[in-house]
Amino acid sequence: MTADHENDLILVTTASGKQATQLLTHLHGSWKRLRLVVNSTSSEERLKKQYPNAEVTRADLADSGDVARILKGVTSLFHNCPPFHPKEAEMTFNMIEAAVQEFKNGGFKHFVFSSVLNPQLHKMLHHNDKKYMEAYLMESGLPFTILQPTHFMDLFPIPVVMSQDEPVYPARWDPNIEFSYIAVRDIGEAAAKVLDEREKHFYAQYPMTGPDPPMGYTEVCKIVGQQIGKEITIKQLPFEEAVDSFMGLMFGKGEEVHPYARDCAERMLLFYNRRGLVGNSNVLEWLLGRKPTSYAEWVQLRMKEVKA
Repeated sequence: MTADHENDLILVTTASGKQATQLLTHLHGSWKRLRLVVNSTSSEERLKKQYPNAEVTRADLADSGDVARILKGVTSLFHNCPPFHPKEAEMTFNMIEAAVQEFKNGGFKHFVFSSVLNPQLHKMLHHNDKKYMEAYLMESGLPFTILQPTHFMDLFPIPVVMSQDEPVYPARWDPNIEFSYIAVRDIGEAAAKVLDEREKHFYAQYPMTGPDPPMGYTEVCKIVGQQIGKEITIKQLPFEEAVDSFMGLMFGKGEEVHPYARDCAERMLLFYNRRGLVGNSNVLEWLLGRKPTSYAEWVQLRMKEVKA
């Protein structure tokens, strides 16, 4: 059975984040009942203006009572935790437990969890955490789908290099180490399809990458440079400076972050510097029913957004 867009209530966590933003471009206007969960007052106010027909609420996902409140009456859930959060596993366990109760009550139908590509790579803390979250969900008895996206194209600073006369890309790890990449817009489209088709995707795990062969940021900068008409110089940052730079990218410059978040970043950058993160695009192509967005196509789309 597919979703009922008129009557089903869909819950989206971290609703102001990158993945949810792309997902909501597909859900808004087609699903009549949306409940969007955020953490901050500013995100709540912004989403209420952007989606006036949706229910927007703040919640602490580490509080089991708060989680039970937001899951009350929910039919389908797209769950994506804030990145590198020290209580990410606790939050996800709370979501699963509350969903189990709603499932027992007869209303809950589908738990869609956005995880990471290759959660087996336990040397990275956030991958190791996701491995346990996936297992907890699999053992819960809930109908689930697990999405496992790779490294985001969207982290590349297109507006910055477009604005520079002689653009410089500050590489946070060896730019020759190969990665597979994905456009977040493709995650949003795939997640919307999974939510819509529902039972077709029960108990599936979907590794998700774009169509380009694995490549390092040396090759990425060549692709971006060709699109913007400028040669991009790569400057590899020293390790501590790279960690500081990544913290600024994720949480804002000068913001105080939990030590666990820095631990995650440090281990991830060390891993990336030696091993990268690679996968296969066949599953995503099947999910989308088209070729996933290539890096060159994503740059073109991003440039149009910047110029708009």
